[in-house]
Amino acid sequence: MEETVHRRMVIGYAAIAAVLALAACGGADDATKDEQAAGDANIEEGAAPERADAGDMDAPGGDGAASEDAGGVIDQVQEQALGRDIIYTVELRVVTEDLDEATERATSITQGAGGFVANERATEERATLTLRIPSDEHADAVSELEDLGDVADRSRTAEDVTHEVVDVESRIESQRASIARIQELLQEAEDVSDIVSIESELARREADLDALLSRQEHLEDQTSLATVTVTFELDEEGDTEEAGTPGFLSGLGAGWDAFVGVLVVATAVLGAILPFLIIAGPLAVALWYWFRRRRVRSEPQPEPSPST
Repeated sequence: MEETVHRRMVIGYAAIAAVLALAACGGADDATKDEQAAGDANIEEGAAPERADAGDMDAPGGDGAASEDAGGVIDQVQEQALGRDIIYTVELRVVTEDLDEATERATSITQGAGGFVANERATEERATLTLRIPSDEHADAVSELEDLGDVADRSRTAEDVTHEVVDVESRIESQRASIARIQELLQEAEDVSDIVSIESELARREADLDALLSRQEHLEDQTSLATVTVTFELDEEGDTEEAGTPGFLSGLGAGWDAFVGVLVVATAVLGAILPFLIIAGPLAVALWYWFRRRRVRSEPQPEPSPST
C-alpha cells in the first residue's frame, strides 16, 4: 500500500516537472520570436527612411543628383549630335530674269560664307555653279541663294560618315604602329634575305598607310565643306511678257531684219555661182555666136526678082 502511494507521488512530481519544463520552453520560444519580430521591425523602420530619401531623390522636381544627371545626359546627347561628321549635298534650280546678276550674287554669297566656286558652266539660257561652302554656314547661304529667283527644284542630302571617320583614324594609328615594329625588325635584321623580305612588307604597309591618309583627307574635305550645285535658268516667260504687243517700230525692225536676211542669202548664192559664171560665161557667148552664124547660113537666100 505504501509502495503504491509512493509510486503515484513520484509519477505526479514527474508530470508536474514535465509541465513546468514545457512551459519554460514555450516562453523561451515566444521571447525569441518577439525579439526577432522587434529586430525585423527595427530593420524595417531603419530602411524606410532610406527608401523615402531615395524616393525623394528620384521624384520629379526633387532637389537631387538625378535631375543633374538628366541634364548632363541631354547636354551630352546634344554635344554628340553636334560632333557628328556629316557630308551635306544640296542641289538647286532657280529661275531668274538676269543670269549674269544671279551668277555674280551667288559668287558673292559663297565668298562671304567663306567658300569658293569650284566649277562654272554658262550658256545664253542657263548657268550652273558648283559651290563649296563651310558646312556650318551652308544653310544660311542656301537660303540666300533661294532668294535670287523662283526655286523650281530643290534637293538636300546629309550622309553621316562618323563611323567611317573613326574607323579610318583607328586604322591609321594601327598601321603606323605596325610600320614602327617593321622598322625595328629591319634594324635588327642581319641576313640579306630577311632584309629584302622586311623591306617589301614595309613598302606594302606604307602604301596602305598612304591610301588611308588620302581617304582621311577626302573625308575631312567632304565633311568640312558642303557641296551646293545651283542652276540658274532664264525666265523666258518674263521676257515674252515684257515684249508686249508688237507695234510699228517692232514691225519695221522685223521687216528690216527679214530684208537683210534675204539680201545676205542672195549675196551668198551669187558668191557661190560667180566662179562658174566667170568660166562658163565666155563659152556660152562663143557658142551662142557660133549657133547664130550657122543659123544664118542655113537659111535660104531670097531669089532675085526678074527684071521687067
